[in-house]
Amino acid sequence: MDRSFAIILMAVALPLLVLSCGDPGGVVPDTPPEAPALVSVDPADGTDGLTGTSLSVVFTYDQNVKLPTADQGKVSITGGGTVTKVNAYAQAVTVQVDGLEQGKTYTVSIPFGIVTGFKENQPGAAAASVRFTMKAEVSYGRDPQKTLTDPHATRRAAALYEFLLSQYGKKSLSGAMACSNGWDNTFTDMLGPLAGACPAISGYDYLFLNWPPKAWNGCPDYGDITPVREAWEAGSLIQVCWHWSVPKSQAAYEARDPNQYAFYVSDNKAFRPKDALAAGTWQHACIDGQIEKLAGYLKLLADADIPVIFRPLHEAAGDYTWGAWFWWGVDGADPCKQLWKYLYDKLTGTYALHNLIWVWTVQTSDAGQLADVEKLEAWYPGDDCVDLVGADLYVAKGTTQSAVFKRVNDSVKGRKMVALSEFGNLLDIDGYFREDAPWLYFLAWNDYENGVPVLYSKDDQGNYNWNNSASDWKSALGNSHVLNRGSVTDWK
Repeated sequence: MDRSFAIILMAVALPLLVLSCGDPGGVVPDTPPEAPALVSVDPADGTDGLTGTSLSVVFTYDQNVKLPTADQGKVSITGGGTVTKVNAYAQAVTVQVDGLEQGKTYTVSIPFGIVTGFKENQPGAAAASVRFTMKAEVSYGRDPQKTLTDPHATRRAAALYEFLLSQYGKKSLSGAMACSNGWDNTFTDMLGPLAGACPAISGYDYLFLNWPPKAWNGCPDYGDITPVREAWEAGSLIQVCWHWSVPKSQAAYEARDPNQYAFYVSDNKAFRPKDALAAGTWQHACIDGQIEKLAGYLKLLADADIPVIFRPLHEAAGDYTWGAWFWWGVDGADPCKQLWKYLYDKLTGTYALHNLIWVWTVQTSDAGQLADVEKLEAWYPGDDCVDLVGADLYVAKGTTQSAVFKRVNDSVKGRKMVALSEFGNLLDIDGYFREDAPWLYFLAWNDYENGVPVLYSKDDQGNYNWNNSASDWKSALGNSHVLNRGSVTDWK
């Protein structure tokens, strides 16, 4: 045999011999797939200062993963709270936890092996956990400012404020919107005989400010203060709000056509606070004219020495996630606060109206949940131009809303009295006093069917928005914590 050929045969045969000795079958086994590896967790481990009562914790892996339903109960939280949902999708495992409390530290853990990939014979992922701490919010007591913000307040306005201070924490004043058209007493006239008492506060609305008096059947004449005077002389306090309608376009403004005015953002996208505050714009000219007209009507009440709990620009923030529903909140917090201060300065300064007690309505909803206190604070116009704060709540009957009360109180650091400035269903009055959430007053919104006042409200599908019975009202106005018409006259 040729020597060189023999050498070649040996070179070929040797590796085959080695393979056959190492693996009788002659096949090298595949390397097993690696377990899914954790890439990140949100929130990151050690995060501090989280807010809210619920949280979604997201574990992200380096590949698509699954977590069988049978194993989801093994995902845990320590420190309190509850795991309410576990979901694996694509590369993420999301753990929803609820019942979190301020200042507490929690650890969410996924045990070894229950998170797997989609490859055959693939081991489960290593155990994973994340530790986080909720923000410890400061809780304030109640220490409202002792005088009104207007240093030139009338004697009666100052006396009324002192009376409210004397009752805060001890009593709640009852209240209701008195009217069907913003300027009558049809609702409270109906409610009094049914409930055995009339509310301490009668509410009115400059809703139809842009219309000439008596422009249509039922259109109010704000120049005739008879309805307000009658309620005042009967022993009620007076609250006035202002659904501030503005033109939908410059053409509507120039035509002075109130049919083309609106206050809802959904009906009016052309009128914005930033434009209204800018000198030289038609929007600025518009609000100046409206404020002048409003001032003329408010002066009639001032001349009659009737102090007014005045609540403009209400519900400005809307919902902090879903947005504003009134035009005065559509540009966000800062323009709205500037508009509030502009109105305050105009009425108290330019028009010398000193019979007003100014109420700022604090919005408390964020995606339908109780908002963080920082969001409430961001919209607050300031201690120098707000006398009272309120919340407008349309909630289940018989609740206390004490968490809302305390959140609003904390947002102003306890320096303002807190009222339930608008509501649908009556609350549990004894309950909110037990829970140290003593709403200064509660003022019901109202509704009418075929021109007749009713104690409930229904939506277009016939579902109740709220539903208070005559016995509900009788119980509320008969509560020992409640002051009604006639019980609030000594301060005069």
